[in-house]
Amino acid sequence: MSKASRSGNRPGRLDPLLLACVLGASAASARAQEVPRPTPSPTPTATPTPAAPPELLVPDYNAVSDQQHAAPRPDNVPFDPELKGFIPIPGTQSMVRFGGSARVDAISDFRNNGNPNEFVPSGIPVPGQAGSDGGGHFTIQAKGSRISLEFRRPAPRHNLIRIYYENDFFGDASTASMSYRLRHFYAQVWNTLIGQTFTAFMNVDAWPDTVDYEGPNAQITRRQPQIRYTQPLARGKASRQDLFLSVEQPTSEVNTSASGFPAGTVPANPLPDLVLGYRVERRLGHLQLSAIGRKLAVESDTGPNASTFGWGVNLSGALNVAGRHKISYQVAYGEGIARYVNDLSGLNMDAGLDEKGAFKAIRVFAPLLGYTHYWSDAFRSTASVGYVRADPTASLGAFAVRKTEYAGLNLIWQPTKAFRTGLEYLHGWKETQGGSSRGGSRIDLVVRYDLVK
Repeated sequence: MSKASRSGNRPGRLDPLLLACVLGASAASARAQEVPRPTPSPTPTATPTPAAPPELLVPDYNAVSDQQHAAPRPDNVPFDPELKGFIPIPGTQSMVRFGGSARVDAISDFRNNGNPNEFVPSGIPVPGQAGSDGGGHFTIQAKGSRISLEFRRPAPRHNLIRIYYENDFFGDASTASMSYRLRHFYAQVWNTLIGQTFTAFMNVDAWPDTVDYEGPNAQITRRQPQIRYTQPLARGKASRQDLFLSVEQPTSEVNTSASGFPAGTVPANPLPDLVLGYRVERRLGHLQLSAIGRKLAVESDTGPNASTFGWGVNLSGALNVAGRHKISYQVAYGEGIARYVNDLSGLNMDAGLDEKGAFKAIRVFAPLLGYTHYWSDAFRSTASVGYVRADPTASLGAFAVRKTEYAGLNLIWQPTKAFRTGLEYLHGWKETQGGSSRGGSRIDLVVRYDLVK
């Protein structure tokens, strides 16, 4: 872990550059308003000494996917305590940093894998589905390029406000266009977050260093509007613990056009999704346990309404091996959490009707494992495997996904902080409820340059 990664800011202390900005603005204001008076100057008041800053124990893994910097952190502690790249905004106490990356992917599929831009094993067409006999495909696209803005400014009670914005260009599935897509737009102060960012059910720091933009099939991932509060439990130089609660946007992904649902039935969202989690960080690594509760429902003007309870747990973390190598892992299990699983999101597999016509949540099991090895300062490789198992209800039909498998191996060259390129081989396998199955493979070459580093 680098020295910069192990340092940060406590709630009782401003970032050095922010503090200088605040003091400069205050001094200028004081000089502008100063009027000579015959009365003696007041006795100076001693300034309280702020507490020592906390240490950010999770390192910057510098992954190609670059998920970590966008994620909210307790006390808004940055990876870089010097806040390089931030520019003071004249006349204010705020600072801004313009960021992002230019990225291009050259992708070669050995046969039709269903998604030309990202590797999604659940989208591989099996015999009987359109495209199952398709041949190889090649494309070059830059949809993974990003633009970001980050604002920081002091807040009352010796705290900091962080506002973060980021977008990419995956707004549609076409490889010929770059359509805008909002990824993050949130604000956090006093460990209270509002806006859109990663769900609290997800652990960004457990994401393997993959070249493919989608990432492993079993990864818990979702960006959505939420209100989150993080309560620090313990802070120290060698460890810290946090408890968090998040109220998040609900979306019941249910195939209401499937057999058994009355005409006009639509998904309903009677309650928000609730996430409760606990996290411990040490120099050796970190561990996060999060749990989610959901109310899944459908409603219709011509038939009875139905609802069921969804729940899930996610145990995840990472181990820092021999200083810089990394082992990342995740085991997620639950019912009605398909929307949060990378390979099942968007497939309307949160709930369905069983053989007796009862509305029930669908069981999901999603483990993954990744290992990153540094061959030298500039070269590293990551091997990752994932497995997703679902128990779809009868109403979803024969082509509903029952199982997917994922394996990836890459070689990444990063000669400078701002530039990197990587080559990755991916293989996936899909099996449906009706017993059909098929595999697919891909080679992905990425070149990425960071705008500010």
